[in-house]
Amino acid sequence: AMALVIVLLARLRGEEPFAEAVRPQVVHDLGKLMLAFVMLWAYVNFSQFLIIWSGNLPEEAPWYILRLHGGWQGIALLVLLFHFVLPFLLLLSRDLKRSAPTLARVAGALFLVRLVDLYWLVAPDLHHHGALRVSWTDVTAPVGVGGIWLFWL
Repeated sequence: AMALVIVLLARLRGEEPFAEAVRPQVVHDLGKLMLAFVMLWAYVNFSQFLIIWSGNLPEEAPWYILRLHGGWQGIALLVLLFHFVLPFLLLLSRDLKRSAPTLARVAGALFLVRLVDLYWLVAPDLHHHGALRVSWTDVTAPVGVGGIWLFWL
């Protein structure tokens, strides 16, 4: 949600009433907040993995086994790199966090990777034997729900 707010704010920063409210310091603060959320996401996910792994919880292990085999391990690596490592390194830059267009590009990429992360969380349980297969409904269902949601605005 923070990434989407930053993207929308960067697009609307030239229009009233945002023109005088969106100063570099505000953009910088939003960038710092997004960095905090990126670190929180990594902390929570790693903590969950560490607790299940160190506790040797057999009832929780199949969830990870399903997502780390059958082609899903590539998506797991993609999510790790583009949802934590790259945004973390980029958001350490003060100049990037003070530039609304650049921060919006990072936020937009983070938003898209978040959608891939949500797909990775749900889809392996829906597909036969956990194999990586993307169907047309995997793409059109979120677009349709988003379209219905935007229709009511």
